[in-house]
Amino acid sequence: LQPSGSRFSLSFSGSGFLVLYQVGVVQSLLELAPELLKSACKVYGSSAGSLIAAAVVCGVGLDDLKEFFFAMAKEVRKTILGPLSPRCSLLADIRAVLQRMLPEDSYRLASGRLHISLTRVADGQNVMVSDFGSKEELIQ
Repeated sequence: LQPSGSRFSLSFSGSGFLVLYQVGVVQSLLELAPELLKSACKVYGSSAGSLIAAAVVCGVGLDDLKEFFFAMAKEVRKTILGPLSPRCSLLADIRAVLQRMLPEDSYRLASGRLHISLTRVADGQNVMVSDFGSKEELIQ
């Protein structure tokens, strides 16, 4: 662990359905070193890792999130094309679960502490977003 007073950040990478491993890591940290999660000055995430980072920053219950990921993986496995199947609505499902699980003030909790890595469509450049004006903006 870091010496008292030193600043550190946490980062959760993009991982697809391996995000369940990241859920396990966070659950272990909550059990064994909760102060580590609470004292991280910044929490970074990209792709599926951004969902875990948001859960850490906003205090989302991980059991419900884990069940959601299991159910989503089970549904995806039912189709031949997996997540590329037109029958899969991953983004809509993720939006719905975030809408349900994130607290109303999540954007306040996240602003300045949660940093999400995005690819800007217009020019393909990586951008970091850390300021959110509403819960809907955070979910988007």
